[in-house]
Amino acid sequence: MITVKNLNLIINDQLILDDLSFTIQKGKISIFIGKSGAGKTTFLKTIAGLYSIPENNIFLEDQDLSKLNESQRCKKIGFVFQNFNLFANMTVLENCTDPLLIQKISQQDADSKAKEILNLLDIVNLQHKYPSQLSGGQQQRVAIARALCLNPEIIILDEPTASLDPINTDGLVTILKNLVNRGITVITSSQDMSFVSKIFDQVFFMENGKIVEFNNDASTLSNSSKIQTFLQS
Repeated sequence: MITVKNLNLIINDQLILDDLSFTIQKGKISIFIGKSGAGKTTFLKTIAGLYSIPENNIFLEDQDLSKLNESQRCKKIGFVFQNFNLFANMTVLENCTDPLLIQKISQQDADSKAKEILNLLDIVNLQHKYPSQLSGGQQQRVAIARALCLNPEIIILDEPTASLDPINTDGLVTILKNLVNRGITVITSSQDMSFVSKIFDQVFFMENGKIVEFNNDASTLSNSSKIQTFLQS
C-alpha cells in the first residue's frame, strides 16, 4: 500500500502537486486521469524518485520512500516511460539485463532472469533484435519486461496507451491484469477512458495538481460529473 500525506511539489517556482493525500491499494490497478498538465506524470515520476521525494510525504507500507537510495527504490518500483526509453544500441535482451548488471548480478544470472521475464510477456523470440526493429507495441512490452527484471512490488506506466492501436491496447490490458494476479501493484496515468474502464480498481481524477474526484466502482464511473466534463472537453 502507498500512502500519500500532504504532498506538495514546486518546480521552477510553480506549484505542480497541491496538498495530495490519499491511499493506493496494494495489488490493485490504480489510474490517474485528467487533462494534460493536471500533474499526473509529475506525481508518477515523484513516486518513482525521478523527482526528489519530499520527506514524510510518501510511504510504501510504513517505509518513507525518501529514505531509500536509488538501488533500493529500483528494487521496489519499476517505471515504464511513455516513449519507452529503450537503449537504441542494445538488443532487447541487453536492455533487460542492464538494470540487473547495475545491481552487480552476474551476466549468466542476468541473462536467465531477463529471458524468464521476456518469456512471461511472450517476446523471448525478440531477444536479439534492436528497438528500431520493433513495433510500438513490442517496444512497450520490452520496456515492461525491463521494469520487471528487478522483481518490483510496484510497476508504474506513464500514458501507456498513447501510441498503441486498439489491438495492442487490449494486449496491454491482459498483461497488466496478469501482473496484478502475480501480486504486483500497477499504477498508471491515462486519458484513454476506454482503456480505463476496462481495467481500473481505483480512479483518481486530477485537476491543477489536486485530486478532485475518486472512484472505485466501475458501475458508477460514467456518472461522474468531472469525468463527463473531461470526456466532452
